[in-house]
Formats: sequence, C-alpha cells, structure tokens
Amino acid sequence: MGARAWGRTMDDQVNKANEPTRDGYQPLSLTLTGFKGIRSGLGRDTLTLDLEALVGDAQLVAISGSNGRGKTTVMDNLHPYLVMPSRSGADGLGAFSYYDHVFLPESTKELVWRHGGKRYKSQVVLRVNGKKKTEAFLFEQSGRGWAPVVLHDGTVSDGKVETYEKAVAEILCPADTFFTSVFSAQGKRPLSAFKNAEIKTLLADLLGLEQVRQQGALAADVVKQLKAGLAVVRQGLARAQEDAAGVRRSLA
Repeated sequence: MGARAWGRTMDDQVNKANEPTRDGYQPLSLTLTGFKGIRSGLGRDTLTLDLEALVGDAQLVAISGSNGRGKTTVMDNLHPYLVMPSRSGADGLGAFSYYDHVFLPESTKELVWRHGGKRYKSQVVLRVNGKKKTEAFLFEQSGRGWAPVVLHDGTVSDGKVETYEKAVAEILCPADTFFTSVFSAQGKRPLSAFKNAEIKTLLADLLGLEQVRQQGALAADVVKQLKAGLAVVRQGLARAQEDAAGVRRSLA
C-alpha cells in the first residue's frame, strides 16, 4: 500500500476546512479524462474526485492505494499549473509534455479550486488529431455560473496557454514559488537544499517584494516627472519676472 497526502491550504492549517473565507489555495474537485495513469491503475477513462464533499472538515488528507493505482497522477494534477511536477525536473518545472501522459484524441483536466475567498475553475484540453493542440481556460465563479477571468490589465482568459499561465501566476504566484512553498512533489529537491540566492528570491515572491519594488519604481518616476515639471514652472516664472522688470524699467 502507498499513500499521498497534501495540506489543505497554504496558510490556514488551523482553520476549519469548510470556512468560505480562507485565503490559501485549496483544491475542491478534480476530473481527469484520458490520463494514462488513471487507465492503467483503475481501468477507467475518466476519474472525478469531489474533494470538497469527501474531505469534510479534515485538516490533513491522504490518498491511499496499491502502487500503480494512479495516486501520483491525481496528486500531480491537484493544482492549476500546466505541469505534472513529479514527471518533470528536480524543481518540478523541467522538461514536460502532457502528451506523454494522455491517450485519447481529446483528453481533459478540470480542476475547481479556491483562493483568496474566490472559486476558480481550470479547464485544460489536450487534442491529438494529427496535430497536437493545447487549450487552457480559467474561469471565476460569478453568481451561479462561471465567467472568464479578467486580469488587472484587462487581459481575458481566452484559451491560449500564455494567457492562462499569466492569469494563474497573477492570482496565485509564479509556478516555481508554488512548487517550493505550497506543493511538494515526491522525489523533488527539498527547501533545505536551496542556495541562499534561491531562498531570497522565494521569500521575495512570497512577501510580494517585487510588487513593492515596482510601486517604488513608479513612485520614483512620478517624482522625476514632477521635478521636471517644477523646473519648467520655475523657468517660466523667472522669465516672467525678468519681463516685468523690463517693463517697469521702460516705464520709469
């Protein structure tokens, strides 16, 4: 027998599992269709796990079963990033292709997850009809339905991989930060093996220091523009004073 386990959220280990106001990441349901690990382990084309219903108020969850039953395939997909971390490099972000792990002409992954008090749905479609094509959509729950995610810059999740990855990174965090701090795949490099520079980068991402630096740069640019504008005003004032003095002299 083997088992895989995950912590329910990023930062709410002491909160109840059914609180709707949690801020940390939490997978709620997962449906995999056409994944080799599920077919070889369970003899099924499709597997659906309603984690929200199954887990209840548990704080720690284990998926148990014999070796080769598909546990790793499930765990590798309990996140919205376009990678199965235990199948890639030591950091979970090495060379990877979904197409090595699916078998149907159209295989899909649907993951419903919560973060920051909001519900999201990731839909990944992997097509192999002569030409491989990947589509990835990210939706946010709106009322009783789902609407495409719209980012702060106006970008809409439109099925393009690039747009999807940008949306997930903006809502959660960059993939490398997630797979170091939130999600740990089997056989991957532990945090204790990271170099000082890597830990510094990780902490900067977790604390949002990059956003602080960006805001600081914007503020510095505003100050620069204001100084330039003030210099122009002073020059204009000096010229006006000189002109007024010239007028007074001519009238004297």
